[in-house]
Amino acid sequence: MSAGAASAWHDVALELTNCPVGTSRVTASFSGAADSTGYYKNQGTAQNIQLELQDDSGNTLNTGATKTVQVDDSSQSARFPLQVRALTVNGGATQGTFRQ
Repeated sequence: MSAGAASAWHDVALELTNCPVGTSRVTASFSGAADSTGYYKNQGTAQNIQLELQDDSGNTLNTGATKTVQVDDSSQSARFPLQVRALTVNGGATQGTFRQ
């Protein structure tokens, strides 16, 4: 695979329910092992491949990033819409498993 090659984006969401009454906003802090590219490091057997995480506005959420959303008063819930993909920043990805 050449440098910059990536999989299709996959939509995921972090959903919080039963937020305490009176909670108006919640903040998620993102963490995980990063490799030298700054993206999340693959913990599987495939080499030279990273995980890219973005919010629904296309902002990259590398380790240490935070995202704040409003809590819905009527349902006492909050939703963080996200998207993820595998990519090879420098190329040379090998076959194997992909885990984060």
